[in-house]
Amino acid sequence: MEQAVGGELNPVDHTGLCLLSLDGGGVRGLSTLHILKCLMRLLNHERQKSGALPLKPCELFDLIGGTSTGGLIAIMLGRLEMDVDECIEAYNRLIKTVFEKKAHWALFNWRGNIQAQFDNAKLKGAIEEIITRKGYSTTELFNDGKSHGCKVFVCAATTNPYSMRHLRSYEIPPKPDMPVTICEAALATSAATTFFPPVSIGARTLVDGALGANNPVDEVEREATDIWCPKSGNLKDLIKCFVSIGTGNQGMKPIANNVANFLSKTLVNMTTQTEQTAGSFSARWRDLSNRYFRFNVEQGLQEVGLAEYKELGRIEIATDDYLNHQQQAFSLQGCAENLKLKQSVYIEDLTWLATVP
Repeated sequence: MEQAVGGELNPVDHTGLCLLSLDGGGVRGLSTLHILKCLMRLLNHERQKSGALPLKPCELFDLIGGTSTGGLIAIMLGRLEMDVDECIEAYNRLIKTVFEKKAHWALFNWRGNIQAQFDNAKLKGAIEEIITRKGYSTTELFNDGKSHGCKVFVCAATTNPYSMRHLRSYEIPPKPDMPVTICEAALATSAATTFFPPVSIGARTLVDGALGANNPVDEVEREATDIWCPKSGNLKDLIKCFVSIGTGNQGMKPIANNVANFLSKTLVNMTTQTEQTAGSFSARWRDLSNRYFRFNVEQGLQEVGLAEYKELGRIEIATDDYLNHQQQAFSLQGCAENLKLKQSVYIEDLTWLATVP
């Protein structure tokens, strides 16, 4: 436990920011959820030993940001306030519903344009079912104007020109806000090229943000800075714990033999960019290694494609093997030890720390 000047307990240990970043990766998002499940189990075990009540992710993390499948999970955990087991159940239902049958087998239509392989109506229906099961209307706004302890944003991108956008459950004056429903936010961040068609919201056409931020850890850092310390930029002074979770190392193998060469290169570049982002971020946060944690299955998921829903068992086994490795078990325990002191998702009383030189 860190101490402030004079031997007093550092207030960041109890009410500092806890941030969660979730990568994209199709069905391999199940790996993300099993890693988070293990982390929350360790955390709540530690809290139970000290007489504290168990927490859900939305009660622990001040900000959750995600891209593509990570964005969908961020919405379920943060905006819909699910616990991890509930999220896994809902995620598995959605995956099987959406990816069980392709709408098109050909990559291109008769005009030579890329066409979506899966039915967007099924995805929308599955998302709406998740929303209504939680007691919300399908037209419920993502940012409903209410104060939520856990802030959530998802990465999407406008087309023509391509530009990264954050769809938020909150406002950051004076940044422009794009009013969207929970369902629209989920559809937009899930609109992966070749898998689902772009989503039209007002005058804008959106796709998922995977080509620019499949690992959204930099986006989460920027967003947190804009929220809590826009003037000073001293985010590190406010951080209690920053957790980034991947969807497994996909390797460099092409997705399929019949995939166009340019698309194969794009997907390989996306995979490379994901790990490069993780590496550069870790280097920048090396001085706070006890506050930044990255978890990502390294072996066992290279052969699992983004839409291979029948491989859910394989994903779970590979993730369990990763979690049982001594190094990862040590890191997870360290992360849980860090998080267990968190008492509140409100940090207004600590914003003064961001002004300290």
